[in-house]
Amino acid sequence: MNFQQAVARQFNKAAKDYHQHASIQRLTANRLLSLGPREASQVLDVGCGPASTTAELLRRASHYLGVDIAPAMLLKAAADYPELSWLNGEWEALPVADNSVDWLFANLSLQWVDKLQQAMREAHRVLKPGGIVTINTVVEGTFNSFIKSWNAVDDLQHTHRFKSAERVQRAIGSVNWHRSEFVLEEHTQYFANVRELIGSIKGVGANYVRRTDNAGLMTRNRLQQLENAFENHRTLQGLPLEWSVLNIKLVK
Repeated sequence: MNFQQAVARQFNKAAKDYHQHASIQRLTANRLLSLGPREASQVLDVGCGPASTTAELLRRASHYLGVDIAPAMLLKAAADYPELSWLNGEWEALPVADNSVDWLFANLSLQWVDKLQQAMREAHRVLKPGGIVTINTVVEGTFNSFIKSWNAVDDLQHTHRFKSAERVQRAIGSVNWHRSEFVLEEHTQYFANVRELIGSIKGVGANYVRRTDNAGLMTRNRLQQLENAFENHRTLQGLPLEWSVLNIKLVK
């Protein structure tokens, strides 16, 4: 199983309960919408999930196309919007014609891309001249307290390795965009306990970890150690789960 297949499997698992856990995703989607055009002929929603932002995008675009790597997400999307087009595909090989899209929108899907420069070439390829990209990605600094707490337990990898904001900007700069804008924002969720926090991460499919074996999997003893370590990060609001999100606007 390659990286994209493994990511797709995680999001297939998350499809059923995605909406109830996606509070950060709704917040970041609204931020991206504020960067987009008021009107567009064709909008492409990459990583559309279970039609999470479809209603808002339809208010601004005459035609909508949703693409996602996870078939289970697309089934839920198509159930709510059977009249729209839904395609199974990935960032590195978008199933869309050249110069066919006015607006490419992608909310928190770019962090699951293995070959970022190729993804940016694909975004440039499908856009019409003058077309707009509004995308965001989770970057280094995300899950900071969670990672530090795991580091107190063992030296294994328990979360996805998110790219730095600088690395993302370099990859985007490798493509000849007419204009590019970047804004880094920080968001924090709070949870009563570690189980709720982990459940939230799993609920939005963000729990994929590249492993060569099962050495980093959860056991009852490890969970107890993690809970003990995480208490050092507790605030009056609860246990923090940080999200570092890089907002990006590009013009072809």
